Amino acid sequence: MREALFFDRLPDDVVHCRLCPRLCTIREGKKGFCRVRKNSGGTLYTENYGRVSSCALDPVEKKPLYHFYPGHYILSLGTLGCNLRCGFCQNWQIAHRDAPTGYMAPEAAVAAALSCGDARHPNVGIAFTYSEPLMWYEYVRDTARLGREAGLKNVLVTNGYVEAGPLQELLPLVDAMNIDVKGFTDAYYRGTCAGRLAPVLRTVELAHGHCHLELT
Repeated sequence: MREALFFDRLPDDVVHCRLCPRLCTIREGKKGFCRVRKNSGGTLYTENYGRVSSCALDPVEKKPLYHFYPGHYILSLGTLGCNLRCGFCQNWQIAHRDAPTGYMAPEAAVAAALSCGDARHPNVGIAFTYSEPLMWYEYVRDTARLGREAGLKNVLVTNGYVEAGPLQELLPLVDAMNIDVKGFTDAYYRGTCAGRLAPVLRTVELAHGHCHLELT
């Protein structure tokens, strides 16, 4: 476990998470809605730091990104946990269940990205995808920093359900984003995804102009 970013300590060993719009208040020994951020002794920890549940060299179009290095490949990493509960989730086995994971340090992820690919399948970087990468925030930040230094591109495939502050701190490290807008009404988000539309639209607005952006 790693100590999480973006939380406040409250009385009686309670913590207040400020990463996503759920703003979970978490009692000692309990986890947030995402299932990967836990209060231990009055400190919030991320339980999925470096825990990789899925790893593949994918066509960049599969992310899907259709106008960002078309014809290239990208090392795609996923973890556990999500802060929405979409009724149609195609990756529920890793997003909402305790799928097997292996540990991959940020340095190892960057090394893997640099070593994979060939002339026929050139790799451009690392995509954080499959589940919700913003619930992997600390690992994504650390890996993206090293990737940027190594000349790799950093991609987020995200539901966009994040608070403005954490997003703005991460955006300078992000080269491209696909934001998956699940629907176009707040009623749909509340009924189908257990979330709200407004935070997602805010993420789209904040990301626009800071990185390559595609919506699906």
